[in-house]
Amino acid sequence: MNRYNIYLKTQSKTENILDISDDDLNKIVESYNIGKQHFFINGQKYWLSNLFEIQIFSFEHEEIKTKEQLLEIAKIKNLFKKSMLDTYLPKEVLVKFGKNLTSDFIKDDYGSLSELDTMKITDLYVSTERITEISKIENPDFDFTKLIAMLKELNLAYQNEMTLTISFLIRAIKDHVPPIFNEPDFNSVANSRTKSVKANFLNLQQSLKNIADANIHQPIRKKESLPNLTQVNFKNDLDVLLQEIVRISKI
Repeated sequence: MNRYNIYLKTQSKTENILDISDDDLNKIVESYNIGKQHFFINGQKYWLSNLFEIQIFSFEHEEIKTKEQLLEIAKIKNLFKKSMLDTYLPKEVLVKFGKNLTSDFIKDDYGSLSELDTMKITDLYVSTERITEISKIENPDFDFTKLIAMLKELNLAYQNEMTLTISFLIRAIKDHVPPIFNEPDFNSVANSRTKSVKANFLNLQQSLKNIADANIHQPIRKKESLPNLTQVNFKNDLDVLLQEIVRISKI
């Protein structure tokens, strides 16, 4: 299991969160992404409001393995700095006990997903948890920036009942992801999946494709009727697709 040390600087305080687990780090990153003012780790509240800086370091020293050992050696070597309210270990000390991994976890500004967090769950086409999962994927072959942007825009379109845009975006997402599955197109992706997900994929390939194509390519007519939210409801099928992307992207 990986361990981490955190450097946290707000308007009122500079502090560390030392020797934390993957789960605790995920809690911090998620709180940062959705703009939460504070979070709890091991029963202690930490504040993110008025955040100036956050730095994430691995904790992988050959000899010093625990928080207690780290604090002891810091005390002996006088490595602490003083803030207004307490003492802390500065960044130049933490980097001696592991690598700076901040850019691996912090991708956007504080609260970048806050507009989604304020929505009711029924106003979301894609859950914030699923978007967060995808934002954490590290893949040397694929950049997920555009996919994440399309998912965020899909939620905003759904919140505003923009049914044409919803169908366009899901079609675009479907056409965007086949290389992740090492396939040339989505039809090949769908037919290469196991029975448990194949039906969902084929629904995106067939039903969604027909609806989106009609909305995109139909020339203007004397009379029109717009699709409603029921017609463009492919939430479950899309989530299965995103879940499969997360699963196969895990190292």
